[in-house]
Amino acid sequence: MGRIVGLDGQPLSSHSYEGATREPRGRNWPAPSIGPNRALATAGKPLRNRTRHAYRNSLLMRSGINKNTTNEIGKGFTLMSTCEDDGFRKKANKLWRIISMQLDPWGDLNFGGLCHLAALSRRMSGEVFIRRLNRRVDSGLVAPIQVELLEADMCPQELNRRISPTRRIIQGIEFNGKVKVAYWFYKAHPDDGIESVSLHDCIRVPARDVIHHYKPTRPGQVRAEPETAAALLKDRTFHEYNDNELIRKRERSGITGVLYREAFGEADWEFDPNTGKPMYSDAEAASTSETISAGTWLRMVPGEKALPFDGDNTGQGYADFVRWESLLYSAGMDIPYPLLTGDWAGLNDRLVRAFLNEYRRSISFDQENLSGFQVAFGIWRWVIEVMITTGLLSAPGFASDPWKYYAVDVRPDAWKHLHPEQDINARNKAVASHISNGEREAAEYGTDIEKNMQVNARLLKKWQEACKKEGIEPPAKLGGLFSALETTGGGEDET
Repeated sequence: MGRIVGLDGQPLSSHSYEGATREPRGRNWPAPSIGPNRALATAGKPLRNRTRHAYRNSLLMRSGINKNTTNEIGKGFTLMSTCEDDGFRKKANKLWRIISMQLDPWGDLNFGGLCHLAALSRRMSGEVFIRRLNRRVDSGLVAPIQVELLEADMCPQELNRRISPTRRIIQGIEFNGKVKVAYWFYKAHPDDGIESVSLHDCIRVPARDVIHHYKPTRPGQVRAEPETAAALLKDRTFHEYNDNELIRKRERSGITGVLYREAFGEADWEFDPNTGKPMYSDAEAASTSETISAGTWLRMVPGEKALPFDGDNTGQGYADFVRWESLLYSAGMDIPYPLLTGDWAGLNDRLVRAFLNEYRRSISFDQENLSGFQVAFGIWRWVIEVMITTGLLSAPGFASDPWKYYAVDVRPDAWKHLHPEQDINARNKAVASHISNGEREAAEYGTDIEKNMQVNARLLKKWQEACKKEGIEPPAKLGGLFSALETTGGGEDET
């Protein structure tokens, strides 16, 4: 078979994929082959610093990170033991309600606040470290344990060292083969300036006392990138462009118009119109620049005409351009455009439901597998271990089978209804048709169905006692909390 050759007599190479072509469409397209850890070795710190700077100064960046975090955490997680031992389960849940308010060493945040700060740090910095602090039994805490959140900067990414044939430190994390065995931290934040730190006096903390809260995007990735990595450059460029447009409009708003003449006579000028030099010895040159106030007309020469400025013109297609750039920005932040910008124009109930369901599906993954598993369950394990080892809980066989005592239901804060009538009726129908069950529906609300039934029963009892005390018969159909729906038909969509 004949081959096509180039001018040099060599056969021309062909690519199975157009995306792998080089010349001419692939010219100036750098795509180096680089491993997951090498990619972040030098880029990790600039990405974190630029994201934090953008969070402090960029409206859209701050809005996107805050809203993603708020949707992920809400008011916090509800943790309830699901251990089959009734006595252990009830006592663990009772103790947890108190311990969850004593976890912060500074006393500023409860468990929900710590989860929010951890998720915010993960989204802004790519990762955060949670360290277990073991306290004295006589410290005044219900359980002698607290947790400390450490920024990603506290674990030196530039620390790489071979310790033994099987042990080595990779970007601040010590491995024994493929197993994480320890984390190395600075004694203080390296950029706070409170005290000097160096790689030679880092503290080694066993991996069992550290939770590494991060979202790896490649197998074998040791450290993580901020979720804003793909949107950072666009955020800066768009932010600067919008600021320049705002400044241009502000400067133009100070000028009402200009007065001019279509023709000039020789007697009208004291200065040479070509050179600007004075034509008479007693003439004073005009200032090259002048500060003006709003509503000012710039005066030229006698007999001029008025030309008002169109200060409200922001440029053809400016609104469409800004909207398209914001759409790309929201895609890079994994957040719906209306939620990011507050622009809900042209949307109806069905469209809002569609993109919010898609968005919440993504957030649900983070709730279940990141903040739920890494943070909430990780802290729960520590607390259970401490309560058992200090005698607060009795757990026979814990050493041989600890997982039955670790069993916990991590329930995130429920989202509010998009359409209360339809959503609640849909849940009722799901339970009635055995597609779901009451316990699962209560869990999605972030509540305990047993506790709900107990509270409702207690309120019903109080209602009946109040009716008896006042000498009236309770009505056949109770209103409010105690009324049952006669039908479970869904309401009509209002749109």
